[in-house]
Amino acid sequence: MTKQDVKLDLLKTNVAAKKSNTDLAFLMGADMSTMDEQGGDLRYCQKCSHYKPPRAHHCRVCKRCILKMDHHCIWINNCVGHENYKIFLVFVLYAATASFYSLALMIGGVVHSVPTDEQSGIDSPRKSLVICGVFVGVMTLALSILLVWHVYLILHNKTTIEYHEGVRAMWLAEKAGNLYHHPYDLGVYHNIVSVLGPNMLCWFCPVSRNIGDGVRFRTSYDIPLSTPPSKAEKHLAMS
Repeated sequence: MTKQDVKLDLLKTNVAAKKSNTDLAFLMGADMSTMDEQGGDLRYCQKCSHYKPPRAHHCRVCKRCILKMDHHCIWINNCVGHENYKIFLVFVLYAATASFYSLALMIGGVVHSVPTDEQSGIDSPRKSLVICGVFVGVMTLALSILLVWHVYLILHNKTTIEYHEGVRAMWLAEKAGNLYHHPYDLGVYHNIVSVLGPNMLCWFCPVSRNIGDGVRFRTSYDIPLSTPPSKAEKHLAMS
């Protein structure tokens, strides 16, 4: 790698860091003038006493900062974040599919079963199927809502925390007469690839091949890789 390539990489990194941290400060309602005076390139966790990368948040249950934290899941007794988000999504997909399949079998068993006098008691198979079907139906509905919610988040490259922060940011932007744009929204395809990986054949496999280290993330403000150094410097000067 030449010195010119290194210089270009540093230019792109600085632009992405300043832009993404500016949006993050705006999300949290920080004073932009104070941020500019202090540099605004680093975040510090008061609880961990360590550097907190962009999109990382402190989990009060795990008592540590989680990279690209989405939420703390009580069902898996762990945080869902950069390292295991795809695994969690595939788990919810498999669970929802299995619930639909089980519910269909139970409905079919109830419809096609012929009640007889011998089966009219409290322990009849038909009543057992109805009772189980109610519980499975509630579980299927909950898992379906959870799956649709996370599909929406993936399509917009957001986490659950960033969604709620974005609602406040949009309100503040509208109040100031501006338009808010989520800095990590790269388009539908790139958003999906950033979570599920570049190989479409492995999208629904329970294997996690994360893109990046969870510390730096590509933003919509990044300079394209094909941009010549002269144009990159001009783009940096204009921004």
